[in-house]
Amino acid sequence: MSEKDIAEKSLLAYNDVFADIVNAFIFGGECKVKESDLTDAQTDSIYKPFESIKSQTRDVAKFWNKGKIHIGCIGLENQTKIDKDMALRVMNYDAAVYRSQLDGKKEDEKQDKHFPVVTLVLYFGTEQKWEKNKSLLERLEIPDEKMLPFVNDFKINVFNLAWLSDEEIALFKSDFRDVLGYLRAARLKQTYAGSKNEIAHIAAILDLFKALSGNNKFDEIKANVLSSVKAQGGIKMFDVLQANINAGVSRGRSEGITLGRSEGIDSAAHLFATLFAQGRDEDAKRAATDKAYLQQLLSEQA
Repeated sequence: MSEKDIAEKSLLAYNDVFADIVNAFIFGGECKVKESDLTDAQTDSIYKPFESIKSQTRDVAKFWNKGKIHIGCIGLENQTKIDKDMALRVMNYDAAVYRSQLDGKKEDEKQDKHFPVVTLVLYFGTEQKWEKNKSLLERLEIPDEKMLPFVNDFKINVFNLAWLSDEEIALFKSDFRDVLGYLRAARLKQTYAGSKNEIAHIAAILDLFKALSGNNKFDEIKANVLSSVKAQGGIKMFDVLQANINAGVSRGRSEGITLGRSEGIDSAAHLFATLFAQGRDEDAKRAATDKAYLQQLLSEQA
């Protein structure tokens, strides 16, 4: 499993983040699904292509419950690259949950309905928008057009995260809003400043930013900045990133002063060597005690 996969799954596994994504994309921002309504669903399932037995694994899946009753199963699939066969994969994931409902149903059960299964594909790519290959029919070669009306289609729900509008991003209330802001900034080749919303899972967010960008600076932020920030709530991504920028500026100034001193010593040493070589001993003595005269001679040497 890649670092990106792990980082994405780690963040989305939090119930508050998961519920927020579902509420924003499915219910238009209305708080229909609560954290307490969610329980983890099994992500592994078995299938048998031809003679061999294989397993398939969802990224994140949770049951939406009403009391002790499952009223829905929702899965999130994270993609950083466009997968032309995503519809086939999602169809199998959903079918496995429906099959488990059928297998677990008792003959004497009065309830004759099953709960729905929904999968959202979250596309983290920033270079190319996912516009094609969102259905099963797009990946099938139909030998005769008369067959077409009889072939069932299966469509997937793909969300181009880096292309969401301000209005769409505003629907999110969890840490995922900062992820969306970061992705959009990456698409536009901009530096992300961070939002002023409180962050609950700051380490998970920084791990995800590092995985998406491949930039180790986010490890430095965790080590150098977070260690000095009181993790008692109220942390804002804007403050964290700004603190890192300030630390970098301060470090740069310190390094600049050190470098300046080093360069100054080298220049002065070269000046005195030149003066003595030219027999200008009196100038050298004066420069050693007169800073203004020393600066004048250094300027002439430059």
